[in-house]
Amino acid sequence: MEEKKKSPLKTIIIVLVILAVLAAVGFWMLCEMLRMTTGSKVSTRNATAQTFLKAVSAQVEDVYKENGKKIPADKEYIVRGRGNVNEPCELLDESMTNQYIDDHSIYWVVKFKDGKACEAWSAKRPIKDSELRYYSRSELIAESNKHPLRQEKLILGYFSAAEGSTAPN
Repeated sequence: MEEKKKSPLKTIIIVLVILAVLAAVGFWMLCEMLRMTTGSKVSTRNATAQTFLKAVSAQVEDVYKENGKKIPADKEYIVRGRGNVNEPCELLDESMTNQYIDDHSIYWVVKFKDGKACEAWSAKRPIKDSELRYYSRSELIAESNKHPLRQEKLILGYFSAAEGSTAPN
């Protein structure tokens, strides 16, 4: 009887197919695990936005009290910064260092309306003007889950002083 020899090409193809399936399943599992942690990442970024709202509000209040003035309430004002340094703007004429946060990779924006800080955003990337709007927590999670491998850069934190930390999902 003749023994059939297995073709090495056939064996290689089978091994490659198995490895491809394992890689696809592994990638899918990684993405699902990242999606499972999105809620806590969004909550952390929202808490960071809340921290900036409070810190920047206190800084602006201090600057205006020192000058014997009130914070202008004639229009909306935007204060932007990165880490613990704000950019010069209408409310703060010069760049000032404050102990907002030690992480210099965090970008933040705080909006003042009627003379008070009302909303804040935070991210690990520059925040665009088009992103300065209201966000629900569920919307932030859904946006972050679109690209689970880039979540850390994509997650945008949002805090509204009117709603507090109990913003609806």
